[in-house]
Amino acid sequence: MSGIKPGLKRFVKRNYGPYLLLLPSFALIAVFKVYPILYSVVGSFLMRGARGAIKFAGLKNFQMLFADPTILNSIWITIKFNLITVPLQVALALIFALMLNRKVRFVQTMRTLLYVPVAINMIIASTIWNMMLNPSSGPANAILGALGIPPQPFLTSSQQSLWVIIIICCWKGVSYWMLFLLAGLQNISPSIYEAGRIDGTTFFSELFSLTIPMLKNSLVFVIVSDTMINLFMFIPAYLLTGGGPEGSTDTLMYEAYRAAFKFSNYNRSYAIVTVLMLMTFIVIGLQFFMLRDVETGTPKRRFLQRGTGK
Repeated sequence: MSGIKPGLKRFVKRNYGPYLLLLPSFALIAVFKVYPILYSVVGSFLMRGARGAIKFAGLKNFQMLFADPTILNSIWITIKFNLITVPLQVALALIFALMLNRKVRFVQTMRTLLYVPVAINMIIASTIWNMMLNPSSGPANAILGALGIPPQPFLTSSQQSLWVIIIICCWKGVSYWMLFLLAGLQNISPSIYEAGRIDGTTFFSELFSLTIPMLKNSLVFVIVSDTMINLFMFIPAYLLTGGGPEGSTDTLMYEAYRAAFKFSNYNRSYAIVTVLMLMTFIVIGLQFFMLRDVETGTPKRRFLQRGTGK
């Protein structure tokens, strides 16, 4: 028996050692990620009866959701927020990454200053912005007044509130995504740019013909991750506007919070979260399909080639 144990130990260590080391992480993911998702999905198909009994409701929760104008407005606000925020964040992150990738003076200082918003907790950041944008005592309107511009309502205006939250989220997130794009840029060999300059490439032809194609993997990761985070945007809407004014910042995640913690309608909240997850999967699938590398001969390219007869 003593001769078998060392061999068995080596076998387990060689074949299952890495998985055993990862087991605590998998357990935490299962408890705090997988279980809540499955619980929400199951709960979205249940409903509490008149006497408090839980019963299977089928798609009734979803039918009530899509018949509710408040939810339809929340879906539109969530989509609108993402359609504006994601391209803006990615574009600004790419611009800053291109700036910091060049050998200029004070590049480390610039990188540190740009990263400061990322280090600030979103709750603290929202509180600071709320103080700055206070219509009566905030410094934002004081600066506008000094410039001869009338004071603005900012967070109390249905026309401005969503744009203010978009600006805050961009201020908070651009530098974070910039780091991923900067890492991708630094993996591109300088000799490729040197060869392009010999061929007479301009800045824009270099950007669109060399940089962006070689940065595609980083861009896909940033776009998909940014979309997932922004679909579940909650803290600014909760702390700054409370979903208002007039539902102008009432995102789906905020509506899920209201259903659960203000009206104790947990099954409705589960249904909203399930819709959010489905939206996330659809968006991620579309983005991977549209941004896959055409140079590797993907099914998308083969389909186009068959359609053109090439």
